[in-house]
Amino acid sequence: MITSKDVAEAVAALRTEDPFVVLTPGLIYRWLGKRPSCGSCLPLIAKLMVAYDEEGPSTAVSFTHHNRVEDT
Repeated sequence: MITSKDVAEAVAALRTEDPFVVLTPGLIYRWLGKRPSCGSCLPLIAKLMVAYDEEGPSTAVSFTHHNRVEDT
């Protein structure tokens, strides 16, 4: 399971490591050492990733009703 906090921490770590990195849902999953089971969560991961990257942690929290993403 991946939470919005996991996504926020991954974005922060990736940006710290390389400020010019192109963020993608796949990169977030690889950073977390996870794999999506069906891909239906990728749009949500993308929204969280973009929101956190553009606005910081407070925007990612606005997606709390979707904060848990299943992973196998």
